[in-house]
Amino acid sequence: MKRWLLGVGLLLANLANAHAGIVISGYMANPGGTDGNNEYVQLVATRDIDFAATNFSVVFANNNSATGLGWTASGALTYGFNLTGGSVTTGQTFYVGGTGQVLNGTTNTTSLSSLAWIRTIATATINGDGLGNFNSSGVMGNGGGNADGIAVFTGLTSGITDTTTPIDAVFYGTALGTAVVGGGTDGYVLPSNDLYAGGFLGSAGNTALLADPGNGSFNKLTGTFDTVLGTWTTARTLTSVNGPTNLGDISSGITISAVPEPSSIALLSLVGIGGFALRRLRKGRTGS
Repeated sequence: MKRWLLGVGLLLANLANAHAGIVISGYMANPGGTDGNNEYVQLVATRDIDFAATNFSVVFANNNSATGLGWTASGALTYGFNLTGGSVTTGQTFYVGGTGQVLNGTTNTTSLSSLAWIRTIATATINGDGLGNFNSSGVMGNGGGNADGIAVFTGLTSGITDTTTPIDAVFYGTALGTAVVGGGTDGYVLPSNDLYAGGFLGSAGNTALLADPGNGSFNKLTGTFDTVLGTWTTARTLTSVNGPTNLGDISSGITISAVPEPSSIALLSLVGIGGFALRRLRKGRTGS
């Protein structure tokens, strides 16, 4: 039953992905000095979003031994942020994370408060939105032999189940380790994106792992997302920015493409022709 529900969820998620709205473009998972309140994820909007009208959520996974509950495990394993206010425009970079809002923990306290922050929580002392316990040592995992991850979902954390497919996700570390549940038959559900094939972490097509985040390094992702096709035309790659010292060091490397390539235009034309032919066929059968 669970596999059947997952299959249905993946189908619906893939149909919606073209207008999902948010992609992950970077993260500070292991800030210099104190992690608590100083961890953050950088995101890019692939369409205009009013978060009060259309809610999203972000979940951090800090693994020891993952469970079949995946992103909904809560406790010390997963921590949630509900995005329910503010707005962003297509291509805009924005942030979610701790209330510290500094570049690199206690190592470099250059303020990031002037940037677009959609949700912050004092993660060292306050529980997450619907998921996760506070942790003075940080709620975003530092990778290592049991990979940690980040996921973005449509809707609030209260609506996420253990078969809900995120609209984007990444995992990082030196090995998947105990982040994989049941040999890839349960646990963390992944989207169909430039890194994963959709399904559970550890299953076929779902073993991609970004580099382990070094202490005080911002993990910057670079790639191109086509908003017409709703897909990555250039897959994301990671660059570790060791010891960032200014805002330019963490500027987004994601390109949002709103103009279809010639091949895209041809594909869209074929879809249109196919739809027209199908309508004509149906019309002929009904005799109208």
